[in-house]
Amino acid sequence: MRSSVKDGARRKVLIVGAGMAGLTAGAYLARAGHEVILLEKSPGCGGLVSSFTRDGFVFDTGPRAVGNAGILVPLLEDLDIDLPLVKGEVSTGIRDKMVHYDSNANIDDFIASLHGLFPESSRDIEKIRRQIRVHTRMAAVLNELPNPFFKNPLKDPGYLFTKFIPWLPSFFRVVLRTSLGVNTVEEVLKSLTGNRALADMVCQHFFKGTPAHFAFGYFENYQDYQYPPGGTGKLPEALARKFAAEGGVFRYGVDVMTIDPAEKKVTDQAGEDHDYDALVWAADLKSLYGRMEVRGLPVKQRHRVDSEKKKYLAVAAGESVFTIFLAVDEPPETFKAISRGHFIYTPRTEGLGELHRSTLARMKADFPRVTREEWFRWLEDFCALNSYEISIPVLKDPSLAPPGKTGLIVSLLMDGGLWELADRAGWAEELRAGTAECMLRALEEGVYPGLRGKILFQKTATPLTLMRMFNTTHGAITGWSLEEESPVPHSLAGITGTPRTAVPGVFKAGQWSYSPSGVPIALLTGRIAARAVQQALKG
Repeated sequence: MRSSVKDGARRKVLIVGAGMAGLTAGAYLARAGHEVILLEKSPGCGGLVSSFTRDGFVFDTGPRAVGNAGILVPLLEDLDIDLPLVKGEVSTGIRDKMVHYDSNANIDDFIASLHGLFPESSRDIEKIRRQIRVHTRMAAVLNELPNPFFKNPLKDPGYLFTKFIPWLPSFFRVVLRTSLGVNTVEEVLKSLTGNRALADMVCQHFFKGTPAHFAFGYFENYQDYQYPPGGTGKLPEALARKFAAEGGVFRYGVDVMTIDPAEKKVTDQAGEDHDYDALVWAADLKSLYGRMEVRGLPVKQRHRVDSEKKKYLAVAAGESVFTIFLAVDEPPETFKAISRGHFIYTPRTEGLGELHRSTLARMKADFPRVTREEWFRWLEDFCALNSYEISIPVLKDPSLAPPGKTGLIVSLLMDGGLWELADRAGWAEELRAGTAECMLRALEEGVYPGLRGKILFQKTATPLTLMRMFNTTHGAITGWSLEEESPVPHSLAGITGTPRTAVPGVFKAGQWSYSPSGVPIALLTGRIAARAVQQALKG
């Protein structure tokens, strides 16, 4: 039931972006009794989190599952949303060494696989094991209890005294440890081993520049994945229903072109004005400041906004992703014999080395002088030596493919800037076809022999697809680059500051408001933004 604000306190709130953060902020603000309008450029909600159906196959377009992280399930309970969830089971594989994460004990199986692949580096592998164990214990602390933004311990004395207070010392130790200087996973691995291939086998699972505590701790999160039967798109659908039930209004096909904080209004692509008392920007922050009109603000405020704009525009966007959606004429049992429904697979043990770092940077800088033939030789090595994220929806929900058939979702992290260069040069379509071919060849020569001969149909999504659909810089799927100093909060101690901007009446939420980000963080920042808006409107 929608609660009522006090007489005269009902305010109009605009939210730009109907992804996980926008939907969460909208649901809470509408439940609080405000007039909430959600503006979305696309024809539907969910942003990167959605699913689509073709010929009886259901494919997830964004994350292959959602980590609970003490956020997802408590949020659903707090909003009284009935959304069934099943465990999103995970496997990893390097060459022919498969590990299935049924419990935390399987981390030792992963370490054993590294010993088998790199016997000459056994001492280094034990150092890596110790780092993984330290950080998975820290991650377990964060996942242990519901996030207080969704379950208020003060409202349940039994929970407060028997669980929450005893948990706090461990929580504060983790917060302190993750706030005192952050080394990247690459930096830590370099200090642990001189074997570059061994280091690559661990860090290739993550975005470049991922904080070490996040990367090593992620092995704990393999136990924490949740999957909504019917596809990940069921999550935004459930949030959207809640938002609408509380009186929230969707406006699809609306692309905000200018923001005028002095007049408290935004103007869309059709020239229509939308006024507000508060604005939540749950989209790319670079586009927010690129469309900001500050002339009507007082001088001091203009200077603060300009300073923040420079800070955000100076930092690069993060990596994007290339995805192939495959319908395969092969029963699910064939794939179940190899892995669980969420599979991180590395076909070879040489490692990417500098292919996706200095080599890529040099070739991009020399783009006009690098031939397409050179690019495609690089692409072949990049796909052959990389790590793949493979999702098999039918292994999570048997209804997600026709009987005797299997859908595969195969993804590779890609540099969105490269795709923009190729697009301007007129050969993005060749790059799309070449990437798909190289990826399929790597899988067929590795874990799925004969795959291409069994494909019923395939569909691809490139970084350009994400740029055009969601107005996100370089098609970034986690906001900011993790290789540069974050312009937004990036420690647990600072997460309550995520909604703040230098723009009066404007708040931020979503993957661009905290780094590193993902679906749980998007949900959490949406909740924090809703609370900040409510407090500001009361004032």
